Amino acid sequence: METNASALRIDERIGGGNLVTHLAGKSAQIYQALHGVGARMGRMDSYGWRTLARVPTPHDFDAAMLEAHKNGIMPLILLEYEGSYQSLTPPQPIGSYQDWFAAGQAMARRFRPGGEWGRENGIPDWGATVFTAINEPDVQATIPRQDYHDALAGLADGVHSVAPKLRVVPGGFATCNSHGDATLRGYGPAIADLLEDGRLDGIDLHTYYNDKWYPMTRGREFSVQTCFDRIKQAMGLSRDINFYATEFNVARAGAWDSDTDAARLFLNAIWDQLAVVGKDGSMPVSMLAFPWNLGDTPDVDGLAYAMATGKDPWTPEARSLVVKTVLQLAGHMRIVSIDRRLAQYTLRGSDADLIVWQNIAGWTERPGHAVELELPAWTRSLEVWGWDGLRRRIEAKPGRFFVDGLNADETYMFRVPRP
Repeated sequence: METNASALRIDERIGGGNLVTHLAGKSAQIYQALHGVGARMGRMDSYGWRTLARVPTPHDFDAAMLEAHKNGIMPLILLEYEGSYQSLTPPQPIGSYQDWFAAGQAMARRFRPGGEWGRENGIPDWGATVFTAINEPDVQATIPRQDYHDALAGLADGVHSVAPKLRVVPGGFATCNSHGDATLRGYGPAIADLLEDGRLDGIDLHTYYNDKWYPMTRGREFSVQTCFDRIKQAMGLSRDINFYATEFNVARAGAWDSDTDAARLFLNAIWDQLAVVGKDGSMPVSMLAFPWNLGDTPDVDGLAYAMATGKDPWTPEARSLVVKTVLQLAGHMRIVSIDRRLAQYTLRGSDADLIVWQNIAGWTERPGHAVELELPAWTRSLEVWGWDGLRRRIEAKPGRFFVDGLNADETYMFRVPRP
């Protein structure tokens, strides 16, 4: 995978999860969901990646990796650990720098492209390129900050001792979204030096938009970009870092308690995640955007976040259909420009350009029922797409072109097919 976000196609960024290692062979639902929307990646997590003596057991991933390969899904590896493990009987402390160095080295040796596992299975050019650990440490906030730092330093150094170009990222953070805490309860500043020197490639933020406590309808203040910028400032970073999202969703609850409301706003959420920019303010640094959870039904994840209505076969809920629409339209495209002021993003593909417009007050400086677009020289027609699919096709001309008859508080995608 390219390390420059602007070089990535949209379908190289969208995925889902979890692909749990001890459920290998029992994961048909999540694979049906990933295939159903056209996603190509998955977060693969393990609870059995080391012994009680903290000796790595990379073979725990073997069966799940084979299942992912057979299903055409590229895994991101997550080593699970949470603060409550310290109070188990027997206790499972987080471990030392050397413990995590050994784990990172073992996982990278086995599962990187060209690694031991790939050679053993006759697929030497395939494997994981992103390694993560310790999901949402800021929720329980029981891991000592220095121990957390040393664990991630060890993991990164261990992975990079095998292949320096592999990427290491801390497991997702939750509390900027849930509590407005840009320090991530202290865990952000604790790893600032690892982000500054490049051992960690970026940060993973979990964003659950909600009409009460994270209402995107009140403007860009409630965007993932806002959290990303505030967190970097709290860390005092000067280096540009990449953005990751292994969990995001729009809660179907409260004022958004309908398929229509949740799906309409989910389209805005997808582009919020995909169009995060770095210091230049004009090009994406978003490496991943994984909705949570494409495979779950309400009996598993509750009505608010479940993105499936049926299990056998997997049946998509309205938000999953939005993901499918985005991937059908833009999966093969790359973002070529971002205008944060107008909330317009231009993507280019071999068969068309796509212009995304977040027509929500507080996101664009010019919200309303019409938009001015700058169309390419070869323009002959224009397609207007919303969260529910194709709305209309119209004749169009190159240069400045106005599209009217649009709804307020909606994100639109304008496809300009090549003649």
